[in-house]
Amino acid sequence: MDENELFETLIESGVLSAQDDGEVRPSSDFESVVSRYDERIRDETDLGEELRAVDTPSGRVADFVAVADEAPDFVARYLAVRDVAEALGFVESVRVVILLDRFTGPVPPTDGSPEPFLPVAGERLPAMLGVFPVAVVYVWRERCPDCDEMRDALESVFERGHDSVTLLSVYGPDCAEMLEDRYDVVGGPTTLFVVDGTIDSRLQGAHVEEVVEREVDNSLTTAEMRGVR
Repeated sequence: MDENELFETLIESGVLSAQDDGEVRPSSDFESVVSRYDERIRDETDLGEELRAVDTPSGRVADFVAVADEAPDFVARYLAVRDVAEALGFVESVRVVILLDRFTGPVPPTDGSPEPFLPVAGERLPAMLGVFPVAVVYVWRERCPDCDEMRDALESVFERGHDSVTLLSVYGPDCAEMLEDRYDVVGGPTTLFVVDGTIDSRLQGAHVEEVVEREVDNSLTTAEMRGVR
């Protein structure tokens, strides 16, 4: 599902609505559902039961419970999306949570992000990696020839997308301390290959397409061996 189809689905389901000023924003009904789930999380309702009720894959329930300690708003929005937009699959539902951030906070820089990658704010990255089975994270910076070269390589590798891998990009200077503390990233371009929330491998600097493809294949093999879905 491309972004235009996704937005149509979100409007049809009532997650988004057209406002009087012509802009599209999260609907008041959807925000009410978010608030309801947020209250339940903060009241220490059985979160596992809530997650299973919206058909969260059984292998990801514990991950969301752990994420809720650090980012309860992320989990509340996920639950609301699953509740309201039932046609969306699990991975699409999590991606929608990030798309909704565009309406509630600063839009992360996109100039250096590879075309198929979803730009995310740095503070969202730990939650995202905690729930996606397999992800590639591209960390970039401005005025960086190596970043431009690596971006082109990633675009070539993923020009048709990849159903088994979630593609995320982060503008490094906006969250340099967090990237270093959590992921030992100290510069860009850095590309992380993440399986079940753990860094499986990384590429520092620019690399050719064949190297990227090899690391993706290795991560998918790791995921299969671990039974990650």
